[in-house]
Amino acid sequence: MRAEIINRMFEEINSCGLTYTEIAKKVGISVVMLSQYKNLSKLPSLETFTKICSVINASADYILGLKEY
Repeated sequence: MRAEIINRMFEEINSCGLTYTEIAKKVGISVVMLSQYKNLSKLPSLETFTKICSVINASADYILGLKEY
């Protein structure tokens, strides 16, 4: 389930039109941290997750698998 959530999050990140650098800067994290999320070596805090969703204009419910698009 963890991998599914991260996969959905990065599908949204990759389709939002922003670079990883732009997203990281707007969220207040490093690009390295964003890469660690992608590689499943770290998970974002709830606060960081909500910031990412806001920056990329994605539904947290969709990313978490609670709703379909």
